[in-house]
Parts: sequence; structure tokens; C-alpha cells
Amino acid sequence: MRILHLSNIIGKKKGGGIHEVVSNLYIYQKKHDLNPHVWYPGNIEDADSFRLDNNIKCLDTYGDVKFGFVKDLFKPILEEVDKFDILHQHGIWMPVSLLSKKIKKQTNIKKVVQPHGFLMPYSRNLSKLKKDLIFSIYERSNIESSDMLVACAKEEALVLRNLFPNKNIAVIPNGISDVFFNAKDETENFKRKKRMLFLSQIIPVKGIERVIKSINEIGETNFSDWEFIIAGYENAEYKVLLEKMIYNLGLNKCIKFIGPKFGLDKIKMFDNSDVFVLPSHSENFGLVIAEALSRGVPVLTTKGTPWSELESNNCGFWVDNTDLGIKKGILQILQSSEEELKEMGLRGKKLISEKYLWSKCSQKTIEMYKWILKGGLKPSFINNF
Repeated sequence: MRILHLSNIIGKKKGGGIHEVVSNLYIYQKKHDLNPHVWYPGNIEDADSFRLDNNIKCLDTYGDVKFGFVKDLFKPILEEVDKFDILHQHGIWMPVSLLSKKIKKQTNIKKVVQPHGFLMPYSRNLSKLKKDLIFSIYERSNIESSDMLVACAKEEALVLRNLFPNKNIAVIPNGISDVFFNAKDETENFKRKKRMLFLSQIIPVKGIERVIKSINEIGETNFSDWEFIIAGYENAEYKVLLEKMIYNLGLNKCIKFIGPKFGLDKIKMFDNSDVFVLPSHSENFGLVIAEALSRGVPVLTTKGTPWSELESNNCGFWVDNTDLGIKKGILQILQSSEEELKEMGLRGKKLISEKYLWSKCSQKTIEMYKWILKGGLKPSFINNF
């Protein structure tokens, strides 16, 4: 089976969750003796460890690559496209959707669209007028041309069902690589303050200011045994806002920015943290939550994410998506013993091992592809939410 993954973006520095999903699907589909390819607008350097793989292709663009205006939109469909069985589009709102629509119209390829949360209400309301225009011009018809939609959680599936009531929708969670899950424990044996970690893109949707506000209201004295570490690539304007807030509140001693972390450095940050915090206003999945749990770190996040399992599995704190909810969650953390937090972390690691490893999640995509191509008994994760 030949699969073409057509992605809005690739690269750890730029791609965030989409990169993690596409790259891991690629790796695990290869392990299952499939023939996956990845095409994306950008530079070959963006492909990180894939750059030497002949199945990875960067598409030439007009102007700045961040706009993704691929030149292939104005060329005949390449003959090699006819050799693929499945087109799996990742992300929307970019000209890649026009290429996806064109390929579907001119070939017999079966098509899957995975929006990666970009149709969730919070995300869609950012630059709403622009997105509404794109949706009416080409995005709705592009998605309508698909044979299957993929959501990574029930909440996203319900949004997609409301928009596209006649479409087949598969719910397939994002996963954690077995390599990341099984990596050697990097805990350092020296005395330090307890650590509350944020590690993700530093952008407004992540709601980091709500944690800063909560720490201030709780009082630096009550937070004196802890530090709040903020790691990740930042939106410059948002980071300046946060830095001013920290300075004005006099919290410089307990809150620090440390920049982005990848690979072993990322594992070290998780392994040397006591709690992971993702105070997002909205997440379609929140892959970094699964990453933290996979390293045995309990998580505090909001009900703007689909992680009710933190409560049902007692491996973290799933709080109201408000300033007060986050404050109450942090107070719960401060009142928990080290042993209680470690036990939560172990339960979280067990949850990931049972449900969220890519070795299991990728198998669902293969089952989905086979059903699209050959029919038969419908997999239980399709239209069942």
C-alpha cells in the first residue's frame, strides 16, 4: 500500500504536533511494510532526520514558504501521484488544501483529511474573517471531497460531525513513540526545588499568563519550594507580555524561560520535573500531555483539552478552563506529597502504555486505510463516538 502524506508543515522547530504525528506515522507505517511518502511546502532542512530519505519531498513554493503557496498548483498532476493508493492530508487553511483538492479531482486516489484541531471553535475564531473566507472559497469543498475525516478525540469528532454530517469520521488518538517511552531515566540526583514545567509552543492559546497570575495570588511565600519553568519556541510579542507580567509581579526568582528543548534535552526536562502544566484555552489533543505522562509526570491541564482520563485514572488534575480552575489545581498540587505525585505519574505512564503508543495508534490508521480501499467490517473507531 502506497500512502502520500501531504502536510501543511514539517520540522520540529516549526511543525509542532503535526510534525510529530506525520513523522511517527511515517516511521511506523514503514515498520508495517507499507510505502509511505511525505510531501510538504518548505525547505529540505525542515525535514530533520528525514532529509536523507528519498520518500520525503519538499514542494517548491512562490515567495515565503510559511504561506505554503506551492508551485505544483499550476502544473499538471505528476504521474507519480497515480501510483498512490491513499492521500492523507494533514492540516488545513493553507494552499496545500488546493493541491489536495486538485489531486482528488484528477485521480482515483482515496483521500483522508486530518484537520489537527484547526476546526475547533477556539482555533477557528482566531483570524475568523480570513478563515471564514477560505472555508467558503475552497476549504469546505476540499474537505467534502474526502473519503474520511480523522479526529484525534471525541470532542473534535463532534465538531467535525456538526460541520460535515455525511462524512465518515475516524477517532484515532495521537501517540507516543516507543523510543521516547522506553528511553533511559534521566533523573538527576541533586537537591533542587520542586519543578512545575510548561513545555510547548509559547503562544496565546496556551494560557501561560493564567499560571503566572495564579502563582501571584497564591503568594510567592507559599510557592517558595517550587519553580515554574517555561520551555518552548515563543511568539515574540506574547513572550514580552509574559516577561513584563513576571517582572511587574516580582516573580523573577521562581519563574524562568529556558528556550526550546528537543530529543534527550526534552526527556531530561520531563524526568526532572514534578508536575507538567498545560493551561491551554483549547487543544484538540495536547500531545505534550501524553509525552509528560509517558515519562511518569502527572499533569495539570484544563477542560479545554480532551483529557478527562487524568481524572478517571487519577494521574493528574483536569480543571475548569478558567483562572480560578487553574488556581485551584495548583493549590491541589502544592497540597500533594511527593509520594502522591509520583504515584500519579506511574498511573499516567501505565495509561500511555495501554492506549497511546504509536505502535498501537498507527495500526488504527492502517485498518482505516484498508477499510476505505476494500470495505468489509467497519473498524470500531469509525463513526462511533
